[in-house]
Amino acid sequence: MIDISATNVSFKYKTSDVNILKDVNLNLEQGKFILICGPTGSGKTSLIRSINGLIPHFYRGKFYGYMKIKDIDTISSSPAFLSETVGTVFQIPENQLFSMDVERELAFSLENLGYSTDQIKERIEKVISITRIEKLRHRPPFQLSGGEQQKVAIASLLALDPEILVLDEPLSNLDPKTSIEVLNLLKELQQTHNKTIIISEHRIESIIPFIDEIIIIKDGRIIQHDNTQTVINSDIIYNLGLDIPPIIYWLKKKRDEGLFFGDIPLNFEDQKQILAEIFSKYKKMPDFKPIDIKKGKKSFDKIPNIYLKNIHHSYEISADQTKALDNITCSIFPREIVAIMGPNGAGKSTLIKCISGLIKPKKGNVWIQGENIKNLPTYENAKNVGLMFQNPDHQLFLNSVLDEIKFSLKNLHLSEEDEKNRIEKTIRDLNLNDILNLSPFNLSGGQRKIVSLATILCRNPNILIFDEPTIGQDAEHKKRLNNLIIQAQSQNKTSIIVSHDLEFVVNLATRIIILEKGKIFVDGAVEEIISQSLILKRASLDKYRFNMLFKDLHKKFSWIPENILNIKQLEDLISRCQ
Repeated sequence: MIDISATNVSFKYKTSDVNILKDVNLNLEQGKFILICGPTGSGKTSLIRSINGLIPHFYRGKFYGYMKIKDIDTISSSPAFLSETVGTVFQIPENQLFSMDVERELAFSLENLGYSTDQIKERIEKVISITRIEKLRHRPPFQLSGGEQQKVAIASLLALDPEILVLDEPLSNLDPKTSIEVLNLLKELQQTHNKTIIISEHRIESIIPFIDEIIIIKDGRIIQHDNTQTVINSDIIYNLGLDIPPIIYWLKKKRDEGLFFGDIPLNFEDQKQILAEIFSKYKKMPDFKPIDIKKGKKSFDKIPNIYLKNIHHSYEISADQTKALDNITCSIFPREIVAIMGPNGAGKSTLIKCISGLIKPKKGNVWIQGENIKNLPTYENAKNVGLMFQNPDHQLFLNSVLDEIKFSLKNLHLSEEDEKNRIEKTIRDLNLNDILNLSPFNLSGGQRKIVSLATILCRNPNILIFDEPTIGQDAEHKKRLNNLIIQAQSQNKTSIIVSHDLEFVVNLATRIIILEKGKIFVDGAVEEIISQSLILKRASLDKYRFNMLFKDLHKKFSWIPENILNIKQLEDLISRCQ
């Protein structure tokens, strides 16, 4: 049975000169688990908006063709009517949360659809249990972390129990453990209730074992739609700059070189078996040491750029007066690239807001470049600290991308020539030429993240803070961001990255600070932390599959180090084998 069909669907936003969707044709069967992927700005979010009816009813423009949901034409049906069949979790979950506490948020849609009080209570309790958000039920959504908001948005979707579930970047704010829990839940809904699940994601490593089909979209056109095994074994997906799982990308390369034959394995055990077969061809390789990935680790200044002393903070609106930060003390130095990690709700976003001056901690002091910022206006601290928000909509408000970049320099009192040079460099570094005159709010979530990054880099602060910077970013943009952070390190700047993207972190960071319940649980070098399974498990970071492969292989081949963290180290190991 066909759940969703698209016939020659094209769409152009009212404020755009080009079609964002171009001649899209689709037939999606009921009960399938489907991934939509493609480069940043390729039209993934717009395709989702056309499925749930927001295009063209909410997002105005020129719509061509036919989109049908269960044989219902979306043109002749309102989004409200379609929502009973198609439930959506948006790319930025905060945008769909507006009630005063989580329990009311879950009840809102059910009340509007006419469910009885008993039915509402039953559904709320069920989804709270499924998504494990009991501790959040009386807290305001706007006081939650991005990951907690994502859980609430997913719970709201599940409460409606729609036949089709559409999720736009649903794992982007979630820690690895929670991501797997959500995917297992969605798979169970598919298998036991014949639900159709559609996910748009950039980070697809954890998703691949769960999905049945992959749709690849580029420049608004669907260029491939097939079962997962077929797509992964063809060339198309590897030529688009997508965030392919590193081990799959490497295995594709080695198969092309003739190192093994057959299909590229998708699951962990099959990947481990192929690697074992490859390594069994080589002799023992003694005295191997992994490449040092901590660039500039030993040359930090003695005087910290950031010094936190006994920081405490809690949110007064929180019903249980939950401590967001509990006695945080640490120093961060010039040239350090520090990753702040930990489970959802651990206090990561609150900590960086204290550093940036957006929040004044209840107790304790923050020194930025030797100055206590307790009484310093936020705009003054912003000259030294640039913060890229988790939700880019919090820092974008003008009519064009170019206007946003220009406005970021307004209070720096630069000469006309200096301002022009900074703007041109930022545009060049982030490859923004094609979107300069577009409204930020007509861009994809990933593109808006890039624009928000541009407004920070253009100001050239000495401390750069990135809150989940890889959300919505393909491999090309992640590589560009990586290079910009390395460049900042060479200029004696400090970078702080709040992220659940372990692959991005282990290839870049010099140090990891893991928070747990508002406290520093562990603080150390990347390879020291990533190789300790008990620490990772407690911090909900124990699903870094790439490293898990080599920990298991070490048991069979003792000469293979356990702490292989990236492709560069793997290639170095292979090159030394005899």
